[in-house]
Amino acid sequence: MARQSNRKPSKKRSAKSNQTAGRLPRNAPPIEVTISHIGGRGDGIAKALYTHNYSQAEHDVFVPASLPGERLLVQPLSLTSQGIKARIIELYSPSPDRHSPRCDAFPACGGCRFQHWDKTEISNWKSALVANFLDRAKIKVGTIRPRYSSPLKSRRRASFHLKCIADRAIVGFREHMGQHIVSPDGCAVLHPKLLALQEALQDFASAHLPAGFAADAHANLLDRTAGNAEDSNICLYIEPISGAQPWSPDMLAKLGDWAASIRLARLSVTDHGSPMTLFAPEIPVVQFGKISVSPPPGAFLQATRDGETILQNAIAEIAGSGRQIVDLFAGCGTLSLPLLDNIANLLAVEQSEDALAALKFGVDAAGIGGRVKTASRNLFDAPLMPDELEGFDMAILDPPRSGAAGVMPWVVKTKAKQVVYISCHPSTMVRDLKVLAEAGYKMIAAGVMDMFPHTAHVEAIALLEK
Repeated sequence: MARQSNRKPSKKRSAKSNQTAGRLPRNAPPIEVTISHIGGRGDGIAKALYTHNYSQAEHDVFVPASLPGERLLVQPLSLTSQGIKARIIELYSPSPDRHSPRCDAFPACGGCRFQHWDKTEISNWKSALVANFLDRAKIKVGTIRPRYSSPLKSRRRASFHLKCIADRAIVGFREHMGQHIVSPDGCAVLHPKLLALQEALQDFASAHLPAGFAADAHANLLDRTAGNAEDSNICLYIEPISGAQPWSPDMLAKLGDWAASIRLARLSVTDHGSPMTLFAPEIPVVQFGKISVSPPPGAFLQATRDGETILQNAIAEIAGSGRQIVDLFAGCGTLSLPLLDNIANLLAVEQSEDALAALKFGVDAAGIGGRVKTASRNLFDAPLMPDELEGFDMAILDPPRSGAAGVMPWVVKTKAKQVVYISCHPSTMVRDLKVLAEAGYKMIAAGVMDMFPHTAHVEAIALLEK
């Protein structure tokens, strides 16, 4: 989903972090539970009587890496108003749908929640989750689109965490519910080129970066470069964690030489709060329809290339010729630029000025920039007014996980006959769709687009007409 955020400035943290709140003693007695179902965050859920501070009560028990029907002995870790968080001590009765994880880092790694579950069962669970949300909101669906699930080793973007300790560096993903970095050996999800990058970055950091250095490294696997060099199509953007020392000239030179040695398409680093490109022998590009776009460092891309194509084709099915389309949370134009062969005009709205500049440069280079306008806008703070949306007969919305609650009242005041809503959170999706339903829109089709098949992340598309 688009990276635009409506988060307010964070308040000072309380003395207890989320990880320590309600923590139980290490010698808390274990309990036996039977998992009834999988919750929205991917944990198995059971009910159990538990005594704490001399008071017995029934609590929900959340157990990662468990499956429906399994009987377990679990160790309680913390107790909050939501329930007890626990880990598995012993598996008494395994589910017939359980299989060996495909990755050695499971379940410690925070990337995957369902390496132990049958792929079909995961897809069924996600489809049921979306259907239940729609049913509770009394939103009727016309057609259910074929379910899509990304194949293994197809993920084309990753945000690695890098930390240098005394004698080496670790590059990987944060553990579930923790801050430790897990370095998986042969991730089952990432594209092999990104796995090779992870190893190369760890080797470089171990040899050249000082102990205590920490950074986030955002990698995107693009289609190609402007020179069609398909073997050098990874863009890497390294952001040191706040408080790290500025890059020295010597380190910048070493980074540039390293990028050339492993044939990166582009290497950028944060310099005084802004991206600075150290290495880019050719322009890296991604293809949206017939438009070649060079996304800025750290730009958002859909998780898999084939999943992106499925989304684009679904939108194209209802977007006829001659249309006036507004793309809200447009990013670099992933969902709207492929439509330009068959529509009259496009307004792309996005908070990131760099993303919009990349979009505009691409359409100008293709000779159709006159049909595309852009607007840099934080839609949560300053949504488009009805007069700005006048004349559009189709709206595309691809909001972040928090949804588009502040935007929906203005969308329904337009004369748009059709709305395409892409969601990465079923709860906020249904909340926003209910606003459209109350304004007279009917959902003609919906479907689950599972680009994160081993996670609890649920991607969905809804097509509505008025």
